[in-house]
Amino acid sequence: MDIFTIENFLNDDDINLANALKEKEESFFDTEGVYKGKITSTQQWINPSSEFAKYMQNKFNAIEQLKNNTIDGLQILRSKNPYDVHSDWIVQNNQVPIADPKINPPLCTIVIPLVAGDYNTIVFDQEATYNNFSEYKKHNTVLENYCPDSEWQKYCSHCHTEDQKYLTIKEIFNWQKGTLFAFDRKLFHCSSNFGTSSKKAIVAWLSR
Repeated sequence: MDIFTIENFLNDDDINLANALKEKEESFFDTEGVYKGKITSTQQWINPSSEFAKYMQNKFNAIEQLKNNTIDGLQILRSKNPYDVHSDWIVQNNQVPIADPKINPPLCTIVIPLVAGDYNTIVFDQEATYNNFSEYKKHNTVLENYCPDSEWQKYCSHCHTEDQKYLTIKEIFNWQKGTLFAFDRKLFHCSSNFGTSSKKAIVAWLSR
């Protein structure tokens, strides 16, 4: 499994169901990125045994690439500041691991936008079996042909400047309401820079 999309994965009724969830919102503070110390997002973590989680699990299981998956984490994400480069190898709730990749081998991250707008998720070719890109830079050298300045400034101007020379873009997902976007949890990725607006999505992390 690498990267794939499914248009109209959720219909309006599904989206209304997600928007009606009453789970408590928790603030997420990025400790690695350029917005260090500021609220990056608020997150509603969904209990895996809830009816909504079971409903989403059944929908995921109906997809050939995702059969017999386990949901390691499921949330409604409201992004307030763009999150910079990271991977999702270890699912964490505010930097605290909530799933062990040694027990449940990671499969994919799923993003399903609940809003329309000029938003993107950027997935890079580079990968690792840990989350922090700062660790990746310690063990790798800069690339000769890295992400071009034009693309970096358009999508990643909120990221650490030095990260550009270690990265090449694999996929740019333009958010479409209700569309499922799935990618391998090893892959480094980031939000595009969306300025002063905010965005909302279902995010799920699946294992085998």
